[in-house]
Amino acid sequence: MAKILSLLSVFSLYTSLLLLQNSNGFTLELIHPISHDPSFPTTSFSYEERIQTLVSITVSKNSDTERSFVEIARPVVDMQEFLYMVKVGFGTFKSNPPFKEYHLDLDTGSTLTWMQCEGCTKCFDQTPNPFPKNNSTSFHLVLDENKKPCPYSITYGDGTKTSGVVARETIHLNSNINTNKMVRDFVFGCGMVNNLDYSEHKNNRVAGIMGLGWGKNSFVNQIKESKGIFSYCLPIFNLFTKSSPRTYLRFGDDILSQTRNATTTKISKVNGNGAYYINMQGISIDKKRLNISKDVFALKFDAKINGYRGGCIIDSGTPYSRIVGPAYEKLIQGLESYFSKDKNLKRVRTGNGLDLCYVRGKAEGFRNLPEVTFHLQGSKLGFVVKPEGVFEVAKKPSNKSIEYFCLAMMRSKTQRSTLGAQQQMNQRIVYDTWKKKLVFHPEDCSKNP
Repeated sequence: MAKILSLLSVFSLYTSLLLLQNSNGFTLELIHPISHDPSFPTTSFSYEERIQTLVSITVSKNSDTERSFVEIARPVVDMQEFLYMVKVGFGTFKSNPPFKEYHLDLDTGSTLTWMQCEGCTKCFDQTPNPFPKNNSTSFHLVLDENKKPCPYSITYGDGTKTSGVVARETIHLNSNINTNKMVRDFVFGCGMVNNLDYSEHKNNRVAGIMGLGWGKNSFVNQIKESKGIFSYCLPIFNLFTKSSPRTYLRFGDDILSQTRNATTTKISKVNGNGAYYINMQGISIDKKRLNISKDVFALKFDAKINGYRGGCIIDSGTPYSRIVGPAYEKLIQGLESYFSKDKNLKRVRTGNGLDLCYVRGKAEGFRNLPEVTFHLQGSKLGFVVKPEGVFEVAKKPSNKSIEYFCLAMMRSKTQRSTLGAQQQMNQRIVYDTWKKKLVFHPEDCSKNP
């Protein structure tokens, strides 16, 4: 199971909620803590360290099993720098405001919203303290048919676990315009045994996750104003980004319609898990299609598990796309052929965990680098990824005057491919869970209204 239930992107973002005054929709404002939110402690790290961390996260999520919470390897820098979060009020207390606020990772690949609760017998460090469930007048357990508390248990791909009880609680979605949306009887997991290292930062703000995947208990399905639809637009973040622009997670009627350059593909639910599966059919480099059979991306029934393996998911919580082996090899070969024409390039090993890297004679940023298109069923235009989403450009640690670039994708060690957050940047992506379709089109996400 994947372990970052949430990463809507390749870098850490924290959110405050902006609830627009629209009864059929609402909007979450996403804020990069390094640039915008002084309340979050940040860690100084180099861009090269950032790449290494995103690689470690991508590797740790390399699993065919269901994603349910957070797959976190032990990275070289603080994980808070790399997650998107939402701030949500929980409970009913005799205080002002009458609820406790917590930051949750936002995850499109899992269903259950999960939060660490007071009284946990195995806990990870967090600020503020775990949710004081016994002091909330609106907290109550979900009981099974035998009138016993309904348990939940999640095991991740690396063997770490979280378990607890399913409960209902009043949640508050607060805005910066003094409006408040209160949702009663919201179903969530109250974590009591959390055998995982969520963050090594002494002021870790991560309290749990908000699940936006398939399922009746998904956040998107528990909030009726969402109408089963949500959308995001991830801005470019790279070596040349001076500050992180604000962007938004939108629900329901707050999603702005766009028909120009918009294309659609089907999303499916497979094996009962929360991930959104898409039908990948091929890959092109600068509009030249590679010789890849669409069968390598296909779902295949496995009698041993009485379910399907393989296929491709779209996941905002995986930093770099993971491409199934045969297709990844063709992609590498295609790029090697493309770059062989440039005598100023030299293939190098950087130690950052990415396979295809080149040093060039002069700094060019993303100029003269190709785009890559993922061909999806039903989409004539395909999912076009500009060079800023295809590659990472960095400076050599030992000599900052030397620039190198790497393919920001990795080989999948399973039969399943993943379209990750890096490749989703500067795309407006709309998930319509009721109509089971994904709508997307290019957009400058730094100018997201």
